Amino acid sequence: MTMPDDANRRALLGGLVAGMAGAAAATAWPATAEAASAVSHAHGAAAVPIESRFLRFSDPLEEFRAHFRFERDLRDASHVVSWYHFTVFAVPENSRPVPVVRFEGMEFSYFRRVKENVWRIYAHNVSFPRRLEDGAFASEIVNPITGATVTPASMVLLGDPGVLFGPKGYIQLDSKDPRWVPAIRLFRIEGNKIIVDHTRPAPAGWPMQFIETSTNSVARRAFDDPKVTSLQCETSGFYISPWSKWLAMGDAKGHAASAWLGRKLGSVDELPVEFRSRVEREHPELLRPQWQRFDQPLPGHLDEALL
Repeated sequence: MTMPDDANRRALLGGLVAGMAGAAAATAWPATAEAASAVSHAHGAAAVPIESRFLRFSDPLEEFRAHFRFERDLRDASHVVSWYHFTVFAVPENSRPVPVVRFEGMEFSYFRRVKENVWRIYAHNVSFPRRLEDGAFASEIVNPITGATVTPASMVLLGDPGVLFGPKGYIQLDSKDPRWVPAIRLFRIEGNKIIVDHTRPAPAGWPMQFIETSTNSVARRAFDDPKVTSLQCETSGFYISPWSKWLAMGDAKGHAASAWLGRKLGSVDELPVEFRSRVEREHPELLRPQWQRFDQPLPGHLDEALL
């Protein structure tokens, strides 16, 4: 999702074709529980408990590929578009959180495989502020903490340095440390859905007051289909970050917190008309992948990490 003003963005917030047959067999499911529940409700009988259990992978590589299907695409080179709404809350020190503004935005992520099961990923984001009261695009709002009228900035994030993502975790491309940062994720089965909870550790050099976590869900039938390389999942989550500059908080201590809900789309053609029209007017270049980013060679110190 969208990051704090001075933070770099890796691709949002993070597969399963090889060996998918075994995973599909392990997670095969009958529709009997839902059918039984529907019948029991119709006849006034007791409801059937929803199935809920954690999904374990015997092979860490299989688990990573399952995750990559949610967040990206298992093809060698591809791109994905995510669209979302989120609400920003001000959290002053020793005070209750207060909602400030909401945003509508998109993330455009593009990636290429650089070795077996390791992808190089870039992304850019654009998000426009909307009023809490009626959802209309906002040019000014009142900061509920200071009482001052402020101008919420459209967030256009183009400074993503890129990331490597593979079974061992993440490496930020602008990091001098070639060690992988493990991903924190857990899969579960919930009725007719497969869900993965994912917390992404903040890279070195990002604000200390930052964390991002997400929950992605998709229909089990799609997850169990080995032909689907990119799962059209729904996502929700939150992040905590320092004050945005446009809030003009001065010396006030505290931080911002944001909660989002969104989904992965098949293409930019699926973006809502009002939102896409504004992107086309103000930032048309952001509706296309920026493949030129891959012309830059990978830093030499990452060669050992890719062995």
